[in-house]
Amino acid sequence: MDPRKLTDEELVRLLLATRDEALRAELWVEFWGRFQPVIARTVRRRIARYTRWVDHGWVDDLVQDTFLKICKDEFKILRNFEFRHENALRALLKVMAANVAEDDIRKKNSEKEGGGQTLENIDDLLQPPSDRSRAVDSMLNNLRMNEIETCLQQRNNEPNFVRDHKIFWLYFREGFTANEISELPDIGFKSVKGVESALLRLSKWVGDCLDF
Repeated sequence: MDPRKLTDEELVRLLLATRDEALRAELWVEFWGRFQPVIARTVRRRIARYTRWVDHGWVDDLVQDTFLKICKDEFKILRNFEFRHENALRALLKVMAANVAEDDIRKKNSEKEGGGQTLENIDDLLQPPSDRSRAVDSMLNNLRMNEIETCLQQRNNEPNFVRDHKIFWLYFREGFTANEISELPDIGFKSVKGVESALLRLSKWVGDCLDF
Protein backbone atom coordinates (compact mmCIF):
# COMPACT_ATOMS: atom_id res chain seq x y z
CA MET A 1 0.00 0.00 0.00
CA ASP A 2 1.26 3.44 -0.97
CA PRO A 3 0.03 6.07 1.53
CA ARG A 4 0.57 8.77 -1.10
CA LYS A 5 -2.34 7.33 -3.10
CA LEU A 6 -4.81 7.62 -0.23
CA THR A 7 -7.31 10.46 -0.12
CA ASP A 8 -7.16 12.77 2.89
CA GLU A 9 -10.12 10.98 4.43
CA GLU A 10 -8.70 7.51 3.76
CA LEU A 11 -5.38 8.54 5.26
CA VAL A 12 -6.96 9.87 8.45
CA ARG A 13 -9.36 6.96 8.87
CA LEU A 14 -6.58 4.42 8.51
CA LEU A 15 -4.23 6.39 10.77
CA LEU A 16 -6.85 6.42 13.52
CA ALA A 17 -7.91 2.81 13.08
CA THR A 18 -4.71 0.84 12.60
CA ARG A 19 -3.03 -1.00 15.46
CA ASP A 20 0.02 -1.74 13.36
CA GLU A 21 2.69 0.54 14.80
CA ALA A 22 4.88 0.34 11.71
CA LEU A 23 1.98 1.26 9.47
CA ARG A 24 0.91 4.05 11.80
CA ALA A 25 4.40 5.51 11.69
CA GLU A 26 4.37 5.37 7.90
CA LEU A 27 0.95 7.01 7.76
CA TRP A 28 2.00 9.71 10.18
CA VAL A 29 5.01 10.54 7.99
CA GLU A 30 2.65 10.90 5.04
CA PHE A 31 0.26 13.03 7.11
CA TRP A 32 3.11 15.34 8.11
CA GLY A 33 4.51 15.59 4.60
CA ARG A 34 1.11 16.26 3.10
CA PHE A 35 -0.20 18.87 5.53
CA GLN A 36 2.89 20.54 7.01
CA PRO A 37 3.26 22.85 3.97
CA VAL A 38 -0.43 23.84 4.24
CA ILE A 39 -0.04 24.76 7.90
CA ALA A 40 3.31 26.51 7.40
CA ARG A 41 2.00 28.69 4.55
CA THR A 42 -0.99 29.72 6.65
CA VAL A 43 1.22 30.63 9.60
CA ARG A 44 3.62 32.62 7.42
CA ARG A 45 0.84 34.59 5.80
CA ARG A 46 -0.82 35.34 9.12
CA ILE A 47 2.43 36.64 10.62
CA ALA A 48 3.15 38.66 7.47
CA ARG A 49 -0.06 40.66 8.07
CA TYR A 50 1.54 42.27 11.09
CA THR A 51 5.22 42.52 10.30
CA ARG A 52 7.56 42.86 7.34
CA TRP A 53 9.84 40.01 8.41
CA VAL A 54 8.82 36.40 8.95
CA ASP A 55 11.20 34.47 11.18
CA HIS A 56 11.52 30.84 10.06
CA GLY A 57 12.07 29.64 13.62
CA TRP A 58 8.84 31.25 14.77
CA VAL A 59 6.97 29.63 11.88
CA ASP A 60 8.40 26.22 12.78
CA ASP A 61 7.34 26.66 16.41
CA LEU A 62 3.78 27.52 15.45
CA VAL A 63 3.60 24.62 13.00
CA GLN A 64 4.61 22.32 15.86
CA ASP A 65 2.01 23.92 18.13
CA THR A 66 -0.66 23.29 15.51
CA PHE A 67 0.31 19.63 15.20
CA LEU A 68 0.24 19.27 18.98
CA LYS A 69 -3.36 20.50 18.93
CA ILE A 70 -4.14 17.91 16.27
CA CYS A 71 -2.64 15.14 18.43
CA LYS A 72 -4.32 16.29 21.65
CA ASP A 73 -6.63 13.80 23.37
CA GLU A 74 -5.75 10.96 20.99
CA PHE A 75 -6.50 12.97 17.84
CA LYS A 76 -9.91 14.04 19.13
CA ILE A 77 -10.21 16.75 16.49
CA LEU A 78 -9.63 14.25 13.69
CA ARG A 79 -11.92 11.63 15.26
CA ASN A 80 -14.80 14.10 15.42
CA PHE A 81 -14.17 15.64 12.02
CA GLU A 82 -16.65 15.23 9.18
CA PHE A 83 -15.22 15.10 5.65
CA ARG A 84 -17.92 17.11 3.89
CA HIS A 85 -15.81 17.59 0.76
CA GLU A 86 -12.37 16.63 -0.51
CA ASN A 87 -10.66 19.79 0.76
CA ALA A 88 -12.46 19.92 4.09
CA LEU A 89 -9.52 18.77 6.18
CA ARG A 90 -7.15 21.26 4.59
CA ALA A 91 -9.65 24.01 5.34
CA LEU A 92 -9.82 22.93 8.98
CA LEU A 93 -6.02 22.87 9.30
CA LYS A 94 -5.77 26.36 7.81
CA VAL A 95 -8.23 27.66 10.38
CA MET A 96 -6.38 25.92 13.20
CA ALA A 97 -3.01 27.26 12.04
CA ALA A 98 -4.37 30.79 11.66
CA ASN A 99 -5.83 30.68 15.18
CA VAL A 100 -2.57 29.38 16.66
CA ALA A 101 -0.65 32.18 14.93
CA GLU A 102 -3.11 34.88 15.97
CA ASP A 103 -3.05 33.70 19.58
CA ASP A 104 0.74 33.80 19.66
CA ILE A 105 0.88 37.23 18.03
CA ARG A 106 -1.59 38.58 20.59
CA LYS A 107 0.46 37.02 23.38
CA LYS A 108 3.68 38.63 22.15
CA ASN A 109 1.91 41.93 21.68
CA SER A 110 0.52 41.76 25.22
CA GLU A 111 3.96 41.05 26.63
CA LYS A 112 5.30 44.14 24.86
CA GLU A 113 2.47 46.53 25.69
CA GLY A 114 4.49 48.18 28.43
CA GLY A 115 6.97 49.32 25.79
CA GLY A 116 4.36 50.75 23.45
CA GLN A 117 4.47 47.74 21.12
CA THR A 118 1.56 47.21 18.72
CA LEU A 119 0.55 44.47 16.32
CA GLU A 120 1.53 46.73 13.44
CA ASN A 121 5.03 47.26 14.79
CA ILE A 122 6.57 44.06 16.15
CA ASP A 123 9.60 43.88 13.86
CA ASP A 124 12.02 43.78 16.78
CA LEU A 125 10.56 40.38 17.66
CA LEU A 126 11.52 39.03 14.25
CA GLN A 127 15.20 39.31 13.52
CA PRO A 128 16.32 38.01 10.11
CA PRO A 129 18.14 34.63 10.13
CA SER A 130 21.72 34.89 11.38
CA ASP A 131 23.27 33.33 8.29
CA ARG A 132 22.33 36.24 6.04
CA SER A 133 25.02 38.80 5.32
CA ARG A 134 25.47 41.81 7.59
CA ALA A 135 24.77 44.18 4.71
CA VAL A 136 21.45 42.54 3.86
CA ASP A 137 20.45 42.32 7.54
CA SER A 138 21.15 46.01 8.07
CA MET A 139 19.39 46.96 4.88
CA LEU A 140 16.27 45.04 5.80
CA ASN A 141 16.23 46.33 9.35
CA ASN A 142 16.53 50.02 8.48
CA LEU A 143 14.83 50.63 5.13
CA ARG A 144 11.19 50.92 4.36
CA MET A 145 9.84 48.41 1.87
CA ASN A 146 8.74 51.12 -0.52
CA GLU A 147 12.34 52.34 -0.80
CA ILE A 148 13.48 48.84 -1.62
CA GLU A 149 10.64 48.44 -4.11
CA THR A 150 11.64 51.68 -5.85
CA CYS A 151 15.12 50.29 -6.36
CA LEU A 152 13.84 46.97 -7.63
CA GLN A 153 11.55 48.68 -10.13
CA GLN A 154 14.56 50.26 -11.79
CA ARG A 155 15.26 46.81 -13.22
CA ASN A 156 11.74 46.22 -14.55
CA ASN A 157 12.91 46.22 -18.17
CA GLU A 158 15.03 43.13 -17.65
CA PRO A 159 13.69 39.88 -19.16
CA ASN A 160 13.55 38.01 -15.82
CA PHE A 161 12.34 40.91 -13.68
CA VAL A 162 8.92 39.47 -12.82
CA ARG A 163 10.46 36.20 -11.65
CA ASP A 164 13.32 37.84 -9.75
CA HIS A 165 10.99 40.38 -8.12
CA LYS A 166 8.77 37.56 -6.90
CA ILE A 167 11.75 35.61 -5.55
CA PHE A 168 13.02 38.63 -3.63
CA TRP A 169 9.76 39.33 -1.83
CA LEU A 170 8.90 35.66 -1.23
CA TYR A 171 12.20 35.36 0.62
CA PHE A 172 12.41 38.65 2.51
CA ARG A 173 8.73 39.44 3.10
CA GLU A 174 6.85 36.14 3.03
CA GLY A 175 9.52 34.08 4.78
CA PHE A 176 9.96 31.32 2.20
CA THR A 177 13.31 29.55 2.16
CA ALA A 178 15.40 29.48 -1.00
CA ASN A 179 14.70 25.76 -1.30
CA GLU A 180 10.93 26.28 -1.04
CA ILE A 181 11.07 28.96 -3.70
CA SER A 182 13.06 26.73 -6.06
CA GLU A 183 10.29 24.13 -5.87
CA LEU A 184 7.55 26.52 -7.01
CA PRO A 185 6.44 25.56 -10.54
CA ASP A 186 6.43 29.11 -11.90
CA ILE A 187 9.96 29.99 -10.77
CA GLY A 188 11.75 27.98 -13.42
CA PHE A 189 14.96 27.07 -11.60
CA LYS A 190 16.13 23.46 -11.53
CA SER A 191 18.01 23.87 -8.26
CA VAL A 192 18.19 26.07 -5.18
CA LYS A 193 21.46 27.57 -6.46
CA GLY A 194 19.60 29.60 -9.06
CA VAL A 195 17.35 31.12 -6.41
CA GLU A 196 20.30 31.89 -4.14
CA SER A 197 22.13 33.55 -7.05
CA ALA A 198 19.10 35.72 -7.85
CA LEU A 199 18.73 36.73 -4.19
CA LEU A 200 22.41 37.65 -3.95
CA ARG A 201 22.25 39.66 -7.18
CA LEU A 202 19.12 41.56 -6.15
CA SER A 203 20.32 42.19 -2.61
CA LYS A 204 23.56 43.64 -3.95
CA TRP A 205 21.62 45.80 -6.40
CA VAL A 206 19.37 47.20 -3.68
CA GLY A 207 22.34 47.88 -1.44
CA ASP A 208 24.16 49.73 -4.24
CA CYS A 209 21.00 51.57 -5.28
CA LEU A 210 20.53 52.92 -1.79
CA ASP A 211 24.24 53.60 -1.41
CA PHE A 212 24.33 51.37 1.61
